[in-house]
Amino acid sequence: MMNFGRTPRRIASKPLDRELGFGKTVTTTGRMMNPDGSFNVKRRRIGMMDNVYTHLVSIAWWKFILLVLAGFTLLNCIFATIYCLIGIEHLNGTQPGSFVQNFRQAYFFSSQTLTTVGYGHISPLGLMTNIAASLESFFGLLTFALISGLLYGRFSRPVARIAFSDNMLIAPFKTGQALMFRMINARISELIETEVQLILTINQRDEQGSTSRVFFQLPLQINKISFFSLSWTIVHALDAESPLSGFSQQDLVDSNAEFLVFVKGTDDTNQQIVHTKRSYIAEDVVWNARFRPVLSINKNGIAEVETQLVGEHEVLAES
Repeated sequence: MMNFGRTPRRIASKPLDRELGFGKTVTTTGRMMNPDGSFNVKRRRIGMMDNVYTHLVSIAWWKFILLVLAGFTLLNCIFATIYCLIGIEHLNGTQPGSFVQNFRQAYFFSSQTLTTVGYGHISPLGLMTNIAASLESFFGLLTFALISGLLYGRFSRPVARIAFSDNMLIAPFKTGQALMFRMINARISELIETEVQLILTINQRDEQGSTSRVFFQLPLQINKISFFSLSWTIVHALDAESPLSGFSQQDLVDSNAEFLVFVKGTDDTNQQIVHTKRSYIAEDVVWNARFRPVLSINKNGIAEVETQLVGEHEVLAES
């Protein structure tokens, strides 16, 4: 249990426990959201097929391609085995031989039947072989229709590509300090009507000494912009109204502070709403630092954004 002993403060913003659905005691230890934006929650499935579609349209491309190739190979192997069991002599145009030779010929006939290519040099003979070939053609139509649907879902699924700084900074701001992080739109397409929310989740103790988890939406200097073309530094002023006013670095660690970032905007390419999430914990906060510039002007006078420098910062000398 965390040893944070600071009593609850009177904060203008209202806690968001109910809206987030996490209650007050679920995440008093550990982090609620992983750095990649996925929630640190395990949902028990009701059935085996609950999340198959979501998994297939969201896994990495190389995993999806390998999975499709594995399914294609397995299906061909099953039907090639069926043809061998019926008898390779029932495939007109084949030359019976060893098991490996027979299986190879049956496998390539199966791949031609499954894809409905049908080169014609091998054809089925007999009732059982024709039934097997008909069933395979039927499964081939269903399989490729399914794959086509998944490909469309993967290409049409709106996904935001926003690069975040690895750290949050406590940086000079006006006459005081502010909590900052930076993000850049990594896609060529523009994001319009982009909106950001920053939520603080933190442990606090009540008068009875019990620790609970509370959530506060942190006010931002600018939380919505019309066009997200350049870099955007999100700023929360650490003034008297801030829930973090007077906190030290150790206070954030002791209270298991976590900052949840939610970004939502409209992709002007397909006019679809995209969103992404990011999480920072107390150990990700760098004190008394500032971000280095990521914008430059090329020889043609056009602004360039160095996406790879989104997290570059420098620690300031103590005054």
